[in-house]
Amino acid sequence: MRQGDERAAAPPAAPGGDAGPAPRVDLSGSDPREPPRASRREAALAAASVTAGTALAVSYAFHPERAGAIGMLAALTALYAVLAAVTVMWLRGRGELRAALRPRSGDLARGAFVAAALYGLAMAAQLVLAPRGSPREAWLLRLYLQLGDPSADARVFVGATVFVVAALEELVWRGLVMRALEGPLGRGSAWLLSSALFAAAHAPTLFLLGDPVAGPNPLLVAAGLGCSIVWGRVVHLYGRLPPAIFAHAFFSWAVVSFPIWRP
Repeated sequence: MRQGDERAAAPPAAPGGDAGPAPRVDLSGSDPREPPRASRREAALAAASVTAGTALAVSYAFHPERAGAIGMLAALTALYAVLAAVTVMWLRGRGELRAALRPRSGDLARGAFVAAALYGLAMAAQLVLAPRGSPREAWLLRLYLQLGDPSADARVFVGATVFVVAALEELVWRGLVMRALEGPLGRGSAWLLSSALFAAAHAPTLFLLGDPVAGPNPLLVAAGLGCSIVWGRVVHLYGRLPPAIFAHAFFSWAVVSFPIWRP
């Protein structure tokens, strides 16, 4: 290229002989494809709403007057159907829906493996926390009485409903609550706080399923905390929700369909 052509291709100089302003370069390192972090207000609203809604539904469902009644599962199903729809819309609005729910080969097996491990731990915990013949055995009795007669024909329906509710529950707590809390708190703190909130949402069962002799019933709260930590870790491990959804659903179904305690 000739020298005259080079001068013609150069940007025009500013008046006074100074070169024009250099183009701005974004040095923030942010990826425009990354969805924005949830604000503190958004995260607090999501966490508080889901926790309060779950606590109210649990209070209704596990009231002794509704033991074995269809209204028990209906309340939980209705709540999580609405919250799951909100979660899907929230993830879709952020452009994360496909990535979060994208299934992959082996998800079912991974979820079943985690569920089986948790079921084994639940069996072991039952021997320690509520051994047969102790007053604390009443905790398990109250829990399974709330679900209805284990030998009834409707047990298959109950197990299927519990499977669906647990799947929706996992979608909401890990897909909305934990994900929203990651914005202001970071990944680790959001994981632990969402697990603690999940357990706290089941706190009404301490008294609703309590026993006059054994005292408040900690089984669902303890199981909620421990299992939620595991399910949250599964989401972190695979970066998607399906393995944790299957793990939660299979575990809840197994505890109902194959009780860890029988009279």
